[in-house]
Amino acid sequence: MRESLSKGVKRTAAEAIVEKKVAAKLAAAQEKYDVPEKYITLMRSFFSSYMTEIYMADRDMDTYEALLTRLMKKILETAKQPYQFEPFHKAMREPYDYYELGTSFAEGMVDSANSIVNGGEQIEKMRAQVAAGDNVVFFANHQSEADPQFFSVLLDPISDGFAESTIFVAGDRVTTDLLAMPFSMGRNLLCIFSKKHVDNPPELKSKKQRHNRRVMKTMQELFTEGGQVIWVAPSGGRDRKDESGTYKVAPFDSKSIEMFRLMAGKANRPTHFYPLSMFTYPICPPPQQVGGAVGESREVKYHPAGLHFGEEIDLAPFAEGCVVDNFPEGCTAESSREELREALTRHVHAIVASNYDALAMKLDSR
Repeated sequence: MRESLSKGVKRTAAEAIVEKKVAAKLAAAQEKYDVPEKYITLMRSFFSSYMTEIYMADRDMDTYEALLTRLMKKILETAKQPYQFEPFHKAMREPYDYYELGTSFAEGMVDSANSIVNGGEQIEKMRAQVAAGDNVVFFANHQSEADPQFFSVLLDPISDGFAESTIFVAGDRVTTDLLAMPFSMGRNLLCIFSKKHVDNPPELKSKKQRHNRRVMKTMQELFTEGGQVIWVAPSGGRDRKDESGTYKVAPFDSKSIEMFRLMAGKANRPTHFYPLSMFTYPICPPPQQVGGAVGESREVKYHPAGLHFGEEIDLAPFAEGCVVDNFPEGCTAESSREELREALTRHVHAIVASNYDALAMKLDSR
């Protein structure tokens, strides 16, 4: 109890000092940049939370304060002139290295010593497949908007370059939110409007649909080129708490999984599908509300993260029927397209959910 009280006093003191410093930095920035008041408020909360956690974790305050200053400058620059993302955005590494900025910032919040990477032996197998010109696709759950950065924080020390080269299928929120933009600029992204957001506002629906068709065309070209690693969340969004307050892997969309399966089939080169479970919500949790306005409030916590790479998924048991007319060749119509699609989706989701639950059992208590 005495230790808990001491931590509480330490946190209260840290919050007061940090909030004062952050407020001063933002006040100076507001004089130079025309930033919407909404984002000034969000930055004040986010940065204060971040630096307080840095202090409580006994990390080097000078290092992360300098990093915070760099990030703040980039956010303010994009506020003045928002970056326009192409359907396929390649990570910006020079003249400014946005990958390093995002990964270093995320690393400050990850308790790496107590984090977990299971199935690491799969990574070398995947690297060999990619080196041979094959494609690799991760069907993953998604918990934090910083999942690409946490992916790098955990993998860069053990498999240099693998996370860096991964292409993430990203929704429009991480490419339009001013706080998220600098992080997104440092990643390889296929920028798509999710089905949850494509209809709103109605006057932009046709424009968003055209954009999504361009993304699909580009994705097919990448599959055909080969040697790609692509991460996608078939849920179309982040996991949320259930009725008991426990985070569970959100349901997967069978159409999303089938789309990747069909694209892989048209590529004339092998594509390997792997289930990936990610435990990241304690560090930067999503808002409980789904589909709110762009510019969500953020709070962070220093905490371990976890990844579990499952074994490659064998699609053969789900390819006996016809997915489309006469595809695959020699198929029978006994199993309908819908039945096969739903069976595969349930199979993939069950693996990701099971491996996630094992991670959560170990990491939720730390």
